[in-house]
Amino acid sequence: MARETLPVALELMFGDEGGYSNHKGDRGNWLHGVLVGTKYGVTGATLAAHRGVKSVTANQVKAVSREEAEDIYRRSYWGQSGGDLLPPGLDYAAFDFGVNSGPYRAVKTLQKVLGIREDGQVGEQTLAAVRKYPGGVSTLIRDYCDARMRFLRSLTNGRTGFPVNGRGWTIRVTGKDPKGQWKDQPGVRGNALRLAADASGRSVEKVETPPEAGAKADSRDTGLGEVLKKPEAWGPLGGLLSAAGALFAGNGPVQWALAAAMVAAVLVGLWYFVRRVREAG
Repeated sequence: MARETLPVALELMFGDEGGYSNHKGDRGNWLHGVLVGTKYGVTGATLAAHRGVKSVTANQVKAVSREEAEDIYRRSYWGQSGGDLLPPGLDYAAFDFGVNSGPYRAVKTLQKVLGIREDGQVGEQTLAAVRKYPGGVSTLIRDYCDARMRFLRSLTNGRTGFPVNGRGWTIRVTGKDPKGQWKDQPGVRGNALRLAADASGRSVEKVETPPEAGAKADSRDTGLGEVLKKPEAWGPLGGLLSAAGALFAGNGPVQWALAAAMVAAVLVGLWYFVRRVREAG
């Protein structure tokens, strides 16, 4: 059974996830290459999975009721993001992150902040680390929201990442407009801290955000530079440098052909590595 903070979290969620949207710069608005849009932040893919069908149309997405959207959030996001297990405030921060980027990413980021194994599941190890976090839940909420912003900034895709949606995401999470045109608000961070102090939700504040604040932040938009910072990429990069060195050091057609084949093989391996990292979140 969902905790009493879930209704408050849902009300806050619908402040950021508004009505129907079919903005092309939001990756979540696309399904099988078709622009079907989102309604209340529910993507076509999520709606199809919830209804047990392969696909849905734009009209079906437009017709989604708030009641169905709330049911989807309860079933597919609240629990998976740790909503029934994490302390008040942190549960809302993880829930909002989960709706925006997927529960798996939300939990993995929390586990990274906690310094424990990142398996994307909230279990006893995660809860124990939360209880022991230096500075308590309020400090953890701040650190978690900072980590979320670092993740968002790593999404450097020029069409669907931070370059086009970053301002809205920043307002959503921090309540601060980088351009100073929107008034300061609590944002996810501020309201999570208020819930941590009083889980009844009496002190939370519904926020106003620009449309791009609801754009899905997908790890598939992670920039190449961010992917290559991972230690797992160093092996393929070392192989590429070695193969390139062999290519330039070759002194005959056979050696050049072999070196070129090595370069091609390493590039293919590197490409698969980048794709795997992005899709794994």
